[in-house]
Amino acid sequence: MHSHFGLQEQLLGTAPLILQTEEQQDKADEQYVILLSDFSFKPVGQILRKLKAGMKKMKGMGGMTAMRNSRRLVAQKWDDVGQRFITASVDGELPDTDVKYDALLANRRTLDDPQVFRVKAGHKVLLRIIAGSSATNFFVNTGALTAELTATDGQDILPLAGTFFQLGIAQRIDLLIKIPDQGGAFPIVAQGEGTRQQCGVILATEGAAVPKLPIETKFPTAGLDNTQELRLTAKNPFPDKPIDRSLPCVLGGSMANYSWTINGAAYPNNNSLNVKEGERVEIVMRNDTGMSHPMHLHGHDVQVIEIDGKKLNGAVRDTLIVPPKSTIKVIFDANNPGVWAFHCHILYHLAAGMFTVLKYEGVNTEFWQPEKTLSELATPELER
Repeated sequence: MHSHFGLQEQLLGTAPLILQTEEQQDKADEQYVILLSDFSFKPVGQILRKLKAGMKKMKGMGGMTAMRNSRRLVAQKWDDVGQRFITASVDGELPDTDVKYDALLANRRTLDDPQVFRVKAGHKVLLRIIAGSSATNFFVNTGALTAELTATDGQDILPLAGTFFQLGIAQRIDLLIKIPDQGGAFPIVAQGEGTRQQCGVILATEGAAVPKLPIETKFPTAGLDNTQELRLTAKNPFPDKPIDRSLPCVLGGSMANYSWTINGAAYPNNNSLNVKEGERVEIVMRNDTGMSHPMHLHGHDVQVIEIDGKKLNGAVRDTLIVPPKSTIKVIFDANNPGVWAFHCHILYHLAAGMFTVLKYEGVNTEFWQPEKTLSELATPELER
C-alpha cells in the first residue's frame, strides 16, 4: 500500500499489507515479507523537474539510446533442460531508466547492513516480495537455492522453478524455498533493471556465518521482457465468457521531451475508458515507446490472455509489465462500479501524463476532477 498524493511514494510513503488465505498460509513453515524500494537524497520535485528539462537536449538523437553502446548484461533465460528460470549473459544495450538512485533498499536497509532472517534447516520458507519502488524494476536472484514461483500479485499460478525472476514496479511475487538440511546462509538479492545496484536480505540458520555482500555487481541487467510472463499460467483462471467490449490502450511518449500518454493524451484530461457493469472487458495494451511500463488498474484483477499474438491462459494480476514495442491483451469482469485509476506505475511517468480512468456507465463522477490534479504536485514536500 502506498500514498497516491503528489510524489510521496518516492519519500517511502509505502508499506506491506498482506492478505492471505489459509491455503497460502499453510504453504510453508515460515514466511517473510521483503519490501523493495529505491532511494534518492534529491528532493522529489527536483528529480521530476530534471527529467522534464534535461532530456529535451536529446531531441533528434534517439533519446537515451543514442548515448549507449552494446555491452555485457545479465538477463533472464528459460532453461528447457532444467525447466527453470536462470541467469544468462547477453550482449546488448542498457534499457532506458529514469532515475539514478543513491541506494536500493530491502526492508529499508542496504546491503551494508541487510536484514537477516533466522530460518530453520529443512524448513520451507515463503518469501512475499513486493516491488514498492518508484522507478526501478528488479531481477530477484535466489543464488544457491532453487525457488518455486507460486503466485503473482497475490494470485496463485501453476508453480515454476528457478533462481532468477522478474519483478516490475508495484508487482508482487511469492517464492517458495526449501532451506537445505545442513543449514547455512543464503542471500536473496534484487538487482535494479539496467543498473549494477542491488539490495536484499539473507536467510541464515542458527550459527551460520553471514556473508558480506557488495552493493554493486560486475554487470548491469538487461531490461524486463516477456520471458517470464509467457510461461505463467493461472491456477484459478477466469471462467470462459464472451468478450463484450474491447478497449484500446496505446502507451506513448519518450524520454526526449518527457511526456507520457495513453491513447495519445497526457493526463489531466477528461478522457476515460468506458464500461458497463456486468461486461467481460478486454484491454489491448500496445507499447509504442522504448521503455517498459508497469500498467496498474485499480479496483480489479485482470488475466493475461495474449502476448504479441500468442494466446495464453496467463497469470491473474493487477499490475502488468508491457515491454517496449510489445502488445498484451488482458481481460477482466466489470463488477466493481466506480471511477478507477489506470496508470503506469513508474511514478514520474504517472506525474508526466501516463494516467487515465476506467469509468462505469452511470456512476457518480462528482469526485473525479482532473482539472485539480496538478495542484497535488505543487506541494511544499517537492522542494525539500
